Amino acid sequence: MHPSGRAALTAPAPARPRPPDPGVRRGTAPPAAGRSSGWTRRPVAQTLLLLALALAVRAPSFRRPFWSPDEGYLGTEAVALRHGGRMYADVVDRKPPLVPWLYEACFALTGPGTLWLVRVCAVVALAVTAVCVARLAAGEWGPWAGLPAGVLTIAASAALPPPDAMAATFEVFMLPATAAAVYFAARHRFLAAGLALAAATLTKQVGLAPLLPIAVQVLTAPRRRLRYGAALAAGLALPIAGCALLLGVHSFVFWNYLSSGSYASSAPGVAAVCGHAGSALGRLALPFAGVAPFLPRLRGRRHRIGAFDRTLLLWLLASAAGVSAGFRFYGHYFLQLLPPLALLALRALHAAFGHAGRGAVRPARRWTPYRTPYPARGRAPARRGADARGRATALACAVAVAVCAAFGAGALRARPPELGRSLDLAAAVDADSRPGQSVFLWSMHPEVYWLADRPAASRYLTAGLLTNFSGGADVRRVGARYAVPGAWAGLRRELAAAPPCLVVDDSAGTPYQMAGYPLLAHLVDRGYTRVARVDGAPVYRRSGC
Repeated sequence: MHPSGRAALTAPAPARPRPPDPGVRRGTAPPAAGRSSGWTRRPVAQTLLLLALALAVRAPSFRRPFWSPDEGYLGTEAVALRHGGRMYADVVDRKPPLVPWLYEACFALTGPGTLWLVRVCAVVALAVTAVCVARLAAGEWGPWAGLPAGVLTIAASAALPPPDAMAATFEVFMLPATAAAVYFAARHRFLAAGLALAAATLTKQVGLAPLLPIAVQVLTAPRRRLRYGAALAAGLALPIAGCALLLGVHSFVFWNYLSSGSYASSAPGVAAVCGHAGSALGRLALPFAGVAPFLPRLRGRRHRIGAFDRTLLLWLLASAAGVSAGFRFYGHYFLQLLPPLALLALRALHAAFGHAGRGAVRPARRWTPYRTPYPARGRAPARRGADARGRATALACAVAVAVCAAFGAGALRARPPELGRSLDLAAAVDADSRPGQSVFLWSMHPEVYWLADRPAASRYLTAGLLTNFSGGADVRRVGARYAVPGAWAGLRRELAAAPPCLVVDDSAGTPYQMAGYPLLAHLVDRGYTRVARVDGAPVYRRSGC
């Protein structure tokens, strides 16, 4: 008691600070009251959702036996490799060996009569690409950006014409390695980034495109550029050098880097180039149309170009250069633009809403995701901005999925342009020859070899390698003198050593008609009889075969 007899008024003891929640990092916000962080933001859930979406988008690919001559070429290569053929010796292509080896492995499990397992691998490749893009987005802008980035990547892949969007060819299998390379580089794991770049390059040469932004990242790294550069160079060079030693350095270098001189210098005319490029870019723009209404919000704002922004721009620039190689602008070339485009679309939404919910600056040495800050003031405006950004992101994804569904419905009904003709030619070859008898196909549709299950009489599976012909190219640069160096001498030796049982002349109406090539015209005139004619393509059988 106080001396006056009144009870003493004592100040309450100061509250002890609460221990930090072990599940929340310092400087980050706990989940809002009444809200959960959302199961769709968990990496495992996102992976499963993106895999399901990739399967749904590529489901039409299972409805046709093949979608493009590239699949036929790869199938024919794989069959030859399974029977003891050697890459770049008995089987030649201007492409690296990983995809032919993948086809060969799938045929070893399922047999050469179907591509269903290859198409499953293509679904997985697209899903892995989307997962890598999702992790990049979540690490840079927060968990909200992960799933939308993956959805935009997968949805945009369906916007191309069905033969380009559904074929299981080089670009589809190149994408996951390119996205993984940028992802590992963002985490400063440059050895893994180099290995991923090597895998992309051994899938298709233009898979090297992410090297530009990664190299800039290495050169601008403080104090560790030598260490990072050595790790990147080792990861990139060692697998490629090992593959070259395995297949023969001269053959590997020639077919991958020195055999396309005439092809690269016979670009189509300006009108054709603009038409092909404009059509593909216009289709690719449709899935990203949901971002367009929010772009005006960027005006009047000051935006700092950060390191990741520079990486995205350089990645897009390098990928565009890869698409432009040779100026052919085939639809499937544009697939490599999808990862940087999806990330740039999310970057635009992030900037349009004032970086709502932006977290602390990333540590310099370790790549970690941004987190939502927990400021004492201004919490409500930040939450309103995050909600508006969430609605904008939902709209962008909804538009992309709707466009994807429309294109997917069209792909369900689509047929490859030459499907019927190739099936008819394969049926004629099968009827006029026995299993194991060789066939020489003078055509740009090597799928006939694979569909008929007959071995090719030559390592040169298309007339393009012997004439420099390709779709939409300059017809003035078609002829034997524009062929791959040494191809005609090699063909002469092959036909003399083992004349084919059947010769199929599918050159009617083309700039490379067989009558203009004396070696082939004389071959057919000596000892061959026409036994069938399919859609204007005569089929010749050797006497006594």
